[in-house]
Amino acid sequence: MSNTDILNKLTTGESNWREISETRRVNREWLKRSSQIAIAILKRLKETGMSQKKLAEEMGVSPQYINKIVKGHENLTLDTISKIESILNCELIEVVPIA
Repeated sequence: MSNTDILNKLTTGESNWREISETRRVNREWLKRSSQIAIAILKRLKETGMSQKKLAEEMGVSPQYINKIVKGHENLTLDTISKIESILNCELIEVVPIA
């Protein structure tokens, strides 16, 4: 897409930048946490020499899903986080017991 096409799209009202901005604002906290988890996963993959493709195979998911995770674009369930922790032998989140 050329710069002219982008400019035309923005000026004709076809852009959805407002919706994207609002989504980011509303989901700011989980997006921040998701990014932190993504960085931890990428670091652990590098440490272990495991590829994203291999992680996907071990989890029984598509490589595209892993790609969404490591980009911080996926709202992960505890089940998914637990699977990743088990496969990578690391702790991605810590639950502090309430005394």
